[in-house]
Amino acid sequence: MSSLRERNLLYARLEEVLGAEPAGILMNHIPIETDLATKADIDALSNSVDGRFDRMDERIARTDARLDRLEASMVRFDAKLDGFHAALRDQTRTYMLTMTGVMASFAAVVVATGILA
Repeated sequence: MSSLRERNLLYARLEEVLGAEPAGILMNHIPIETDLATKADIDALSNSVDGRFDRMDERIARTDARLDRLEASMVRFDAKLDGFHAALRDQTRTYMLTMTGVMASFAAVVVATGILA
């Protein structure tokens, strides 16, 4: 970039050709700092950002795969749970029928004992 002396020379010449106000406006648009981004800087930044996005895409893909495995596991668990509910219902039905039969038999014994006595 230019030194302060070079900038002052440029401003003086612009002032001669364009006038004070246009020269000031133009000089305000010329950067003072040397930290200007070059095409190579922008390309390097673009590559860095692309790399980060690629890593994020990989993480998202791994997370999706884990979620798919979790979903498959939950489907299998739901199937087992449905089987458990059916077995519990059948067991309860068998228990209730058995207990009804036992109570009816006990009542018949009590009635028969009363008649024979």
